[in-house]
Amino acid sequence: MSTMLSFNNDNLATSFLSNDDIRRVCPMALHTTPTNPDVSDKYVHANTMTVVEDLAKLGWFPVQAKQCRNKKNSSGIRSFHMIAFQNPDVKITKTLDNGEKIVDTYPRIILTNSHDGFNSFKFMVGLFRLICSNGLVVCNNQMVDMSIRHINYDFEELRKIVASAIEQVPDIVNTMNDMRNVMLTDEQKTALATEVVKIRKGIEDDENYVVDAEVVEDILTPVRNEDNGNDLWTIFNICQEKMIKGGFGFRGATNKLRKQRGITSIKKDMDFNQRLWQTASQYLMAA
Repeated sequence: MSTMLSFNNDNLATSFLSNDDIRRVCPMALHTTPTNPDVSDKYVHANTMTVVEDLAKLGWFPVQAKQCRNKKNSSGIRSFHMIAFQNPDVKITKTLDNGEKIVDTYPRIILTNSHDGFNSFKFMVGLFRLICSNGLVVCNNQMVDMSIRHINYDFEELRKIVASAIEQVPDIVNTMNDMRNVMLTDEQKTALATEVVKIRKGIEDDENYVVDAEVVEDILTPVRNEDNGNDLWTIFNICQEKMIKGGFGFRGATNKLRKQRGITSIKKDMDFNQRLWQTASQYLMAA
């Protein structure tokens, strides 16, 4: 089975968010004034919707939007929010064993921003795997400095960032293919599941940390038949979906097995995905 990047438009239907959709689920994206009264006089408010409109000119349209919830009894307004964009013409396809070619994954551009003076516009590359309807933020050192300060927002700078993001996708596809070609032993699958739990639970690196065998089995059990396999890419996706959506069992200090909730925090979601990508990539270096 091979995976490749396609830039061809096959008129595949994709559902994009309208401005009204964004207003309903992420009203902070349309905020027209700073949410922090203590920002400097030099602070220039740049509305997120300006970036949404400019990305549309470049062929990238919003497919997901989310904002932080305000804490109870909090005096300030939490304005951090995220919008994910897809281009219907840019997709990752795979060829099945019977020769059929299908769309497997859509690359995404992930935008985060806030209107309180603490964050610039930041951009990351993500992947959206159709089979599980789950998003993945890819950690790439080249993306670290891909941001635009509010005071310096410029359409041409945005164009450069989009071009840079697209340039990285072929390398990501190659990494996906390399992961498909690495077969994990039972010991390696257990080790990866253990690392994944440590990342999710915020447990510091400890060589003596052991995850209960019943928990490991739960994590490594695929949700669907299409995810049966022992290759690194398959096991990586099984673990990622279980951690993001929750539902797996975990034994805490009381040793009682409890089902874990899904990750709802924007920052925790992105941090977890980036660390997971780094962890899985280490198995490629060892192969």
